[in-house]
Amino acid sequence: MTYDHDDSRAGLLAFEKQRQRALVAGDIAALAPMLADDLVHVHSTGMVHGKQQLLEHVRRMGGFVSIDRDDPQIRLEGGVAILTGDTRNRVRSLKTGEVMTRFGFLTLVLRRSAPGWQIVLSQLTPHQP
Repeated sequence: MTYDHDDSRAGLLAFEKQRQRALVAGDIAALAPMLADDLVHVHSTGMVHGKQQLLEHVRRMGGFVSIDRDDPQIRLEGGVAILTGDTRNRVRSLKTGEVMTRFGFLTLVLRRSAPGWQIVLSQLTPHQP
């Protein structure tokens, strides 16, 4: 699957909604092409994953319980898009099965590449509402 180079706000919001759906469904096949091979993903806990580690983590956890995110702020700088804003992620603990809510400020940096937009940085900085 490829993602087009739609530089419009609507196109980037659609990309972000697809990312959220793939994470909630635990859909590795849909998520993988959205992630650059040199991805750096920083979890709210401070754990850092590359692309393959993140995909394995999502597979193990079976996807997110839910993601509730306001439309992000979007900046486009040439071949780079930066999406920022608050998010509320409900996840299941791999150790206990407990459902936890992670509040945070999410930063996504996307790079335009041959397959389309791909995430090169994803960082969730925790904060309480």
